[in-house]
Amino acid sequence: MTIKKYFKTRKGTKKSVQERDYDSDYSNKGLHKESRIKNLLNDNKGNYSIVISAILLISFLILSIIVLNTVLEEREEHTDTIASNQYQYIIEDYKRNLPNIEREALEELSLYVIENKRPCFNSRDDLKEIIDEKLAQKNQEYYQNYNIEINSSIIGIENTSDPFSYKFKTYISSVKGDFSYEEIDESYVNCYNLKDPVPVLFCGDDSSFRIEDYSLLGDSDFGTHDSNFENDDSSSNQKVFYGHSLAKFLRRHHVENYSFYENASSPFIIKRCPYDPYKHHGDDNGRIMKNCRDNGYYHESADGACYLCRLEGKSGCDHYGFETFINPQKTNETGGVSACGSDHVIFSDDIYPGVEVIYNSENGLNEILYLDPHGHKVKYGMSEY
Repeated sequence: MTIKKYFKTRKGTKKSVQERDYDSDYSNKGLHKESRIKNLLNDNKGNYSIVISAILLISFLILSIIVLNTVLEEREEHTDTIASNQYQYIIEDYKRNLPNIEREALEELSLYVIENKRPCFNSRDDLKEIIDEKLAQKNQEYYQNYNIEINSSIIGIENTSDPFSYKFKTYISSVKGDFSYEEIDESYVNCYNLKDPVPVLFCGDDSSFRIEDYSLLGDSDFGTHDSNFENDDSSSNQKVFYGHSLAKFLRRHHVENYSFYENASSPFIIKRCPYDPYKHHGDDNGRIMKNCRDNGYYHESADGACYLCRLEGKSGCDHYGFETFINPQKTNETGGVSACGSDHVIFSDDIYPGVEVIYNSENGLNEILYLDPHGHKVKYGMSEY
């Protein structure tokens, strides 16, 4: 019993010592770790401050790099945006020039035809050639001024529902650095205030034929109405005086009473008539028609020639065109019959007659037109005259 008890006691005693050693080691380690932390915090050499400062410095550098990259990217995007906007502005400015170039070319072609008294064989091809030359000059100008390469050419000239206007289609391609542009641009150009080549091409070789400036004779109650239809050149007008030329032309075509067109006159500058619908020309005892004729207006007509076809020496064409009237000289005679006074009738291969229509009388002289009873008289509201 004693021995057993002895061994039990010894065994228990040995276990207690190990536990105390372990606890002592653990305690010493904790104290050592705590001591190191305290030493680090209380380090007079500043090691802790150096570490913290390094961490802060690195963080600041990283943040600065991020901010700098962001700023540079935004600045680059802003620069690209400015460059893109400038490029777009140049292109839009170029496109704004196109209608002016096309209008100038149309006027140049018309003056060439009239001055040389020679019609175009193909007015669209001739006009395209002139425009392309002007575009080449404009493209060179933009390259010199803006260092931008532009290539352009006319690819189409089309009639529109408005007989006084044409649609021009221009192919445009451009490159400047990283930017490029390609489009088929459409613009509209009218023929207002251009000269009518038809009278010159048909009668201009006669020595009695002349073109003169004249002042508007329209009734002040009506005005010219030019501003509403872009007829903005009303201060100076030109009028065709045929002398003997038109009567000779009609005689060659075996027209009855061709002499009624001795010393006739007609408009020369294209101006659109504001009195629409045209049946109102017969209103107010003919004063509307008088004002129309005094101002030399042109009217829409399915039978009349469009402007480009007029440049080819045609008074009528397949396009929707326009017409004007040729005014015989004032007369005191009545009841006459001669060629219908619409220009697309007189200057055609199928001249048909018109009856005398008196739309104004002053001092014993009548201002007249010759109109076919079932066509132009009805169209212009002159059936009762």
